[in-house]
Amino acid sequence: MMREDEILLSLEQQRQQALITADIPLLAGLLDEALIHIHSTGMVHNKAQFLRHIERMGGFVAITRPTPQIQLSGDTALLTGKTCNVVRLLESGETAQRVGFSTLVWRRTANGWRLLLSQLTPIEQRTTS
Repeated sequence: MMREDEILLSLEQQRQQALITADIPLLAGLLDEALIHIHSTGMVHNKAQFLRHIERMGGFVAITRPTPQIQLSGDTALLTGKTCNVVRLLESGETAQRVGFSTLVWRRTANGWRLLLSQLTPIEQRTTS
């Protein structure tokens, strides 16, 4: 049987893969209905808005993230750590690198863990092409 931290790391890997491949059904299943996603630019999306955004941009180009720190407290898990996202800008089609400190809050529900909050606080941002 997998430990809770192993389950959460697996879910985080699934989330990253879904973001890169724009796998909207997989991503939707990982996200809590009450999701708040705060982009590195400060833009805030709920679940439906975030899914539409990922679909429009065609997914992320790449995500690089060392193993995050995990803190468990009852039915809540906090995953934190540095992240580097390469994204496709909707306005220009250029790629941009978003390096920041990521905070993810997962909530255990009757249907398993669901992502409730995602925030990337920028450390640096730059256009790569």
